[in-house]
Formats: sequence, C-alpha cells, structure tokens
Amino acid sequence: MSDPRYQQLFHYADHVTPYLKGELLLGEQVQAPQGDDWLFSDHNNQELLQDIYAKLQLSHPEAGHAYWLNRTWTLLIWQPVYVSFISIYGIHALPSMSTMAQQWRGDANFVAGFTLQDAPMHDGSPEELIKIAARELLPLFERYRSQLDENVRIRPGFTQHLLADLLVMALLRLQDLHKDLPQEYIPQHAKRWLEAFGLSTKAMDSLHYDLVKNKWHYVRTTCCMVYKCEGRDLCDNCPRGK
Repeated sequence: MSDPRYQQLFHYADHVTPYLKGELLLGEQVQAPQGDDWLFSDHNNQELLQDIYAKLQLSHPEAGHAYWLNRTWTLLIWQPVYVSFISIYGIHALPSMSTMAQQWRGDANFVAGFTLQDAPMHDGSPEELIKIAARELLPLFERYRSQLDENVRIRPGFTQHLLADLLVMALLRLQDLHKDLPQEYIPQHAKRWLEAFGLSTKAMDSLHYDLVKNKWHYVRTTCCMVYKCEGRDLCDNCPRGK
C-alpha cells in the first residue's frame, strides 16, 4: 500500500501552483504516462533538452542566448527544488527525488508536471532531509547540465548561481504559509540549503529583513534576462533594479 503522504504532497504542490501537478507510479508502472515529452532521470535527454532551448529561441528571438540558456536551466530545476521544499516543510518527509520524471509541454514552452516512483519515503529532521535532497538532486542536475552541454555550452558556475537563487527564493515562500516563523529561521535554513548543495553562502548577503512588513526579502544574484523579451520589464527582485 502506498504511503498516504504522497497524496498529501501532491495536494500541497497543487496548492502552491497548479503547474506543479504530480503523479505516483505504482507497482510495475515504471515510466511516466505517454503523450507529451518527458525528461527521465535515467535516460539520455539530450535531444529533448536541445528542443527546449530551440523552442525558447524560436519564441523569443529578440531575447538572445543569455535569456534562452537561463530560462532553459530554470525550467529544468524548478520542479525538483519546489517538490523537495514542499515535502520537507509540508509533510516532513522526502520521496525519492533521484528518479523524478518531468513533463515538457512544448505548446506552452514550460516544464510542468512530474512523476515519482512509489518507494519508501525518507524520514528525518529538516536538517537531515535537506542533505538527502542535495545528495539526490545534485546528480540529477548534473545529468541535465552535461546532456544540455553537448549542444549548448552551459558552465557549472552558471548553473550554481541560478540554483542558489532558486533555493533561497523557494525558502521565502514559507513566510506566506507560516506567519509565526522566528526571524532567524529563514537565514538559518538558507545557509543549510546552500551548504548542503555545495554552494557559496554569499547569496545570503542579498537577504534583507523588512521591519515594517516583518518579512525577509531577497534580491537575486543573477538576472533572468526576461526584460529582453518584448513587452517584459525587470523583475521585482532583479539585481539590475538596485
């Protein structure tokens, strides 16, 4: 019998955003549903990764390589990061993230939808689970990066900066779900996530506490370049807007 926390996880994920729609693979079902393209953890996704980049290039020719690459990488990692956060802070457990499959919706230029294998969940404290999440996600992300790098040059340093920003921004979402967090909670956990993923904690210099709103705010260390797309402006947390 499947762990009931899987359905709780999918419920919470859908509450965060309907784009984060999960499905559990049961019994002998070992592959994601057929239909749209899927990124599998144990497959060579090189052709699909190139397609994702090319589709962004075609849709926003005015934006340039920096935007296409930035957007491609962000699309690849946002679901695994958010599912990990929702699991650890929502159900206080962590599914097997190393076998996660992701759905590419070419019609919408977006990665949305995922599957998880019906395997026993990891239990433990947030500190323990953060380390497990890093141990399972880092190899997955490196497979994405190395496969994409076969066609489009993408440096490890570049991906690390984007990952650091995403980790901190995901953590800030906790403030909307838990209004009574101690003031030091966000920076303490940001440091744990960054260190677990082997990332520089310099990103924490961009965390600032608003005494009026009683909330932490973050200015990204990287620009997503979306302002280069026609009709788009700088994001609220863009470093170019300082």
